[in-house]
Amino acid sequence: MVKHGISLVEAARRLGVSQSTLYIALQKGQIPTFRRDGRTVVSSGALRDYQTGKRPPCAYRL
Repeated sequence: MVKHGISLVEAARRLGVSQSTLYIALQKGQIPTFRRDGRTVVSSGALRDYQTGKRPPCAYRL
């Protein structure tokens, strides 16, 4: 199965947040990412989970 992924800019737009807010969520581990063709991307499922509050447990806190 091939993961396509959504760019971080597009992910922020879809969530209706600034890129800074998205990066903070990424740093906290609230939205999992993966690498595709040298770019960091987010799966649409991960965005959906974040929006519905099903965030993965995180060991990193700011």
